[in-house]
Amino acid sequence: MNSFYRILMFLSVLVFSSCARTDMPAFIPMPVHVDMGTGFYTLPSDPVVACPDSSYLTLGDFAEACLPSVQLVVSDDGDVVILSDEDMKEGEYVLDVRKNGICISTGTYAGAVYAFATLEQMVSDGKIPVSCINDSPRFEWRGFMLDVSRHFFSVEEVKAILLQMARYKFNRFHWHLTDDQGWRIEIKAYPQLTAQGAWRDHEKHGHDVKCADIAISTDNPSFILDPSKITDKGYGGFYTQEEIHEIVAFAASLGIEVIPEIDMPGHSLKVVEAFPELSCGGVAKWGSHFSVPLCPGNDNLLTFAKNVYKEVFELFPYQYVHIGADEVEQLHWKNCPKCQARIRNFGLKDETALQAWFVSEMHDFFSENGKIMIGWDEIVSGDAPEDAVVMWWRGWRPDTRDAAAEAGHDLIISSSEYLYLAGDQNRNSLAKVYGWDPVMDGLESHQDKILGIQAHLWTELCPSFANAYGRIFPRLFAVSETAWSRPEQKDFKDFASRVMKHIRDFDAQGLNYRIPDISGFCDENVFIDSVVVEVEKPFDDLLVRYTSDGSVPRSDSPVYEGPLTVKEECILHFRSYTSEGMPGDIYRAHYSPSEYMEAVLMAEDSLEPGLKADWYEYRGDACDSIETASFNASYVTEGIYIPEEVKGNIGLVFTGYVNIPEDGIYSFYTYSDDGSYIKIDGRMVVDNDGPHSRVERSGQAALKNGLHSVEARYFDHSGGVLEAGWIMPDGERCIFSSGDFLH
Repeated sequence: MNSFYRILMFLSVLVFSSCARTDMPAFIPMPVHVDMGTGFYTLPSDPVVACPDSSYLTLGDFAEACLPSVQLVVSDDGDVVILSDEDMKEGEYVLDVRKNGICISTGTYAGAVYAFATLEQMVSDGKIPVSCINDSPRFEWRGFMLDVSRHFFSVEEVKAILLQMARYKFNRFHWHLTDDQGWRIEIKAYPQLTAQGAWRDHEKHGHDVKCADIAISTDNPSFILDPSKITDKGYGGFYTQEEIHEIVAFAASLGIEVIPEIDMPGHSLKVVEAFPELSCGGVAKWGSHFSVPLCPGNDNLLTFAKNVYKEVFELFPYQYVHIGADEVEQLHWKNCPKCQARIRNFGLKDETALQAWFVSEMHDFFSENGKIMIGWDEIVSGDAPEDAVVMWWRGWRPDTRDAAAEAGHDLIISSSEYLYLAGDQNRNSLAKVYGWDPVMDGLESHQDKILGIQAHLWTELCPSFANAYGRIFPRLFAVSETAWSRPEQKDFKDFASRVMKHIRDFDAQGLNYRIPDISGFCDENVFIDSVVVEVEKPFDDLLVRYTSDGSVPRSDSPVYEGPLTVKEECILHFRSYTSEGMPGDIYRAHYSPSEYMEAVLMAEDSLEPGLKADWYEYRGDACDSIETASFNASYVTEGIYIPEEVKGNIGLVFTGYVNIPEDGIYSFYTYSDDGSYIKIDGRMVVDNDGPHSRVERSGQAALKNGLHSVEARYFDHSGGVLEAGWIMPDGERCIFSSGDFLH
């Protein structure tokens, strides 16, 4: 870096430290170090960006998306000057904004991309606050995967997602191009793959039928198939090799590498449909759990696979190619003469070893062509090739992750529990993703093997671009900050406030997103005589519709315009809408009249602090049957949570008393995976029972001053999550703690 600019930046830091600072912009991800100064730089109408050499000129489109009307030139003089500093590491940049101009110092093209992404988040009404930002990524691999097999996304839609990735400093686009439901990449050697495998009958296909049903039952147009992707061939589409070149080049201009996945030997029904002779039985069908795989005992499969991958290698210029190799139903190989002959001839132990042999054959071919293989963590089961990268996705199988690290494999952490973004969301989803850390999750001793993290969007029930955005945003913001920022910088309350600015920007641009939760009610509510229901909205101009007849709110339902008075039992449903009319989550609030429950007549000095917690070796799926299991141990807990010693099959029964300070209606919640409930004085208050992933349920009880009996239950079979507490009048959740209970 030019020493003159180093001195200027040093002096600017001194100035920033002695002046009243401007407010911090709503950065996502949060930069490593930010010094806010005083005053602003005002952008000219046509800013000139001075680049150190012509390689930076491809930055033009992204730079203009961040700062409109910019012009890039090779020069050392401009309104924005990019300086090359070879001492800076990959992705690192220094952004120095002064009142008379902007200087970006970076050692790489990607660093310049990230500097412009940061600038875009700083500019307001043509002004950028004076500041000095030193920034660099935490992880080398900051990825996002898009499944285009289950549902197809156009070239322009893929580009739009890539643009958002660049804005939030992702640098790897994992493109899931083939699966049982669609083959989306042109292979010139085998045109049948797309002629036959890129299309399907959407009126009979299970995913499409289910999406259509959801669209009708929930009045949600984001579940409707894009009509532009329906032709006389059926629903679908594929990318020509020219389109792939176009997307790869566009991604490169954003500092993003495109990683293709061509899934073999499982998830290959479209191959079997086109070439039935490449499977064991010659029929494309589903087995007990997964689809019929390809036949690794067939030499013709090796020829086919190498021909396909050879064309893929030529289309994607980067090191990594993903083979998939997950969820293979090996049972078919047990009854296949060719597979059994392969096992005998190569001295393989079993069908798992046969899959490992196939992966090894492909690995050697990848290596001969200068490529590094990535596989899902199933490849660890068969002694994965030494330099293969393992993408760990099975959150319930930490053994495969640890085995891969101990064997020396580089790891990409893609835990389905935290980084799969296709599932239903709730008020805790964003905090759950944000609060997770890949290193603190058991990999402290193998940090050097973590390449990075990757989020995924599987699209079985994601048939449209709007639906995709509604699933991944704002959770992808949380992944961005985990991948880029340092753990000690993370603070969820601060992050959540920054997210609001970004989703308002999305709303203004007509982009879909998960609307932040409305509040002001529980799932189960009680009242004495009557109650005024006042819905709290995350922003004042949010449109909320409601119904009082138990039906789902629709686009023509009444608009919530102010408090509602409830005097008799009813079920209210609320639903919020984006500015484009896309509906959000449906909230159900049951209201029922109640009388105050009388306190128990018992002397407090006869009781001990805390709750009695009994642990049973429970394998069932309902809280009421926990005590049918064998008893393990008893504990005394301060609240309702899983004691540290409790592992494996968990059935917990908590009993005791809660001391209510004054007559009133009190709100409670549990947040659990799997089932839980809270009863007070024998009455169900919070019903969160049954097998499920992390879900919060809430309820109210009208309680008189004094002691009330409490019974809480919880079950899970793999460690689980259990949190419970009070809901304050302002909606804040407060976990039960010392002093709340007696037993």
